[in-house]
Amino acid sequence: MADHYSRRSFLSGVLACGTLSASAIYLLPGGRSLPSVELRLITGVDPTGARDLLINMWNRANPRTTVRAINPIASGSGDERTSMLSHVEDGGADILNLDIIDIPEFADNDLITPIPLLGRLEFVEPARRTSQLRDEPDLYWAAPFNTDVGMLFRRRADERDTTRRRGLAEVLDNDVPVESGQFVGQLQPNASTYDEAFVVNVLEHALSRDETILAEDGTVSEDLERWQAALGPLKAAIDDRRIRLTGDENESRRVFTMEKRRYMRNWPVEYRELQQDGDLDVGMGRIEVDPLPIGILGGQSLALVKGSSHAERVREFIDFMTDEPAQKILAAHGLAPARISAYGDDNLQAVIPHLLKVRQAVERARLRPIHVNYRRFAEVVRTHVGGLLHEQRRLSAQFVVEMTQALS
Repeated sequence: MADHYSRRSFLSGVLACGTLSASAIYLLPGGRSLPSVELRLITGVDPTGARDLLINMWNRANPRTTVRAINPIASGSGDERTSMLSHVEDGGADILNLDIIDIPEFADNDLITPIPLLGRLEFVEPARRTSQLRDEPDLYWAAPFNTDVGMLFRRRADERDTTRRRGLAEVLDNDVPVESGQFVGQLQPNASTYDEAFVVNVLEHALSRDETILAEDGTVSEDLERWQAALGPLKAAIDDRRIRLTGDENESRRVFTMEKRRYMRNWPVEYRELQQDGDLDVGMGRIEVDPLPIGILGGQSLALVKGSSHAERVREFIDFMTDEPAQKILAAHGLAPARISAYGDDNLQAVIPHLLKVRQAVERARLRPIHVNYRRFAEVVRTHVGGLLHEQRRLSAQFVVEMTQALS
């Protein structure tokens, strides 16, 4: 039987390693002789508390170079992007915590400045690749802060339940009865801010049927027949009520816990949230988290705003947030770290039984289209695939035409 870990005990292994003392390393040269500045960080809300903890550590160790998160946004990645654009245009930002899908747009619009990565080869390769400059491979548009990837959560009936089905296709075809709703997925967009959860889920289900739908570099198939074949089984599963539809990741977790559903597609951090929610099956060791055969890469990266008056200090702060000690704290709070070494920590593995599986899933994840018009692409997917799944509309050639136009 697995032990149930509180947040305090969840962090104890990291504390034992001396991780929290790491902020002392980042005392800026000159100490108290530096003029005082406040760096402005624009970011979304972090419900785990890990980012705020790291910022507080930095501020205590660097009283002359403090960091303040400006009005963290809680309503979704689309609103985060809008707020970041506004703050950059107004000169009210030094650092951006960008969703990886927004890095190309900010780079193309000359809003961020390339930076080197501290120990660049120590980052998991897919997270690093998303922001690497093509012509200058030693520079990056942003530094990976945390990565992310879809995982398959399974609630075992008891200790004798040894079923091992990890693929979305296999689960829907063989393990989820008709009209049972035993699979929970973010496949019912109910507001513009939730578009991305829907798009990611759709892409993962399509990849479970046809790996050529999305290439490793994020190139999207323009073959309509492939899309129709890849998404047909998902439509059938929804029509057969095999899937319990939800709008976002938090709703999925609540349904999975309160209604005791058997399967859920969600991000790794939701395991930690299940612990906090008091899901008894987590404490009993009956919740398993396995990688999808091919998941979609997510994550956030820290970028230096072009024109910031404090570029050197911003880079110091980014180095601190992305170095190994800070990355272990992120992992301890349930996030998927961007540093390879965090996955090998014995203390973290003791309290996150699926940690190495997360790394495995990240390393084989597929990128979404790396394109300045990604948001338009996502809108096309929502409109056409949403019509297929929920409005009984066929997936037409217009779907491919509009995708191609968005990514041209």
